[in-house]
Amino acid sequence: MKLPTQPNYTPAMLAVINEYDMFDKAVAIEIGARINRSPRSVIAKIKSLGLPYTLQRPVRKDGLPISRKIDTVLAIAKALDMDPLDLDGLTKAPKSALEALLREIP
Repeated sequence: MKLPTQPNYTPAMLAVINEYDMFDKAVAIEIGARINRSPRSVIAKIKSLGLPYTLQRPVRKDGLPISRKIDTVLAIAKALDMDPLDLDGLTKAPKSALEALLREIP
């Protein structure tokens, strides 16, 4: 016989979540502190409720956004007015070489 379990989020907790319009990591941390849940748990609940959650892109230690090699290859293709598929093998090149190449394109 299975015992009834308590819901993980009470109506009062859901009311706190519904006070917000937009959700990102900072808001999840704030909500988590208010309802005594981890930010990851709050993010999961936000997503399960179908509310809009904005994923923040990671940043480097110096605060600049992390760029992927594919993004650099796409920028090179755009600068050269080429089809990105023609530059497919470039994604295997070192990131520093790709960035140097992109800087040298007028």
